[in-house]
Amino acid sequence: IGRETRAGVAAEIEKLRYRAYELERGLTLAVGTGRAPQWALCVLITSSMCDHMSWEQVAREAIAGGADCLQLREKDLDSGALLERARRTVAIAREHAGGKVWVIVNDRPDIAMLSGADGVHVGQTDLSIRDVRKLAGGALIVGISTTNMDQARQAAREGADYCGLGPMFPTTTKHKPAIAGPAYVREYLSDSMTAGIPHLAI
Repeated sequence: IGRETRAGVAAEIEKLRYRAYELERGLTLAVGTGRAPQWALCVLITSSMCDHMSWEQVAREAIAGGADCLQLREKDLDSGALLERARRTVAIAREHAGGKVWVIVNDRPDIAMLSGADGVHVGQTDLSIRDVRKLAGGALIVGISTTNMDQARQAAREGADYCGLGPMFPTTTKHKPAIAGPAYVREYLSDSMTAGIPHLAI
């Protein structure tokens, strides 16, 4: 094979390698990590709502009571304080050797990554799943809140690792103009696009 032919073959191989890289990256963005389990109980931790004990104690008691996921939801903390809180939550979760307790950070993929959390949870008006994947790649699982099947199917198309469904019932923790109710869970589990994606009934 002549030098020019070898150079041409090498250039084509390099193009194929780049194309394979782009395809792999596209698949990661589109299909999720596949690592999210179907949790038994995920407890949201917000320090301002911990009236009878510290948020750390609430986290420990939740784990002792069977929670296999803690979701840190702190809307009013500055970034530095939120990072410190997230790191402490991860440390509490890792203290319990009886089984893996996942830690999810609301809204902030940067804080989730820096703290060593397992994932990030976004709402419908936060960063999109695709944008979170661009930042975090496969380092984090990504979940999203949904209130109806249109949103759930869109989450499936975007590669959500899990979906929050709800709310199931009226709540004092967050104003919701409409209640999805338990019928939404049944619909989610019977739909071919979403049935295989782990969920949290909110």
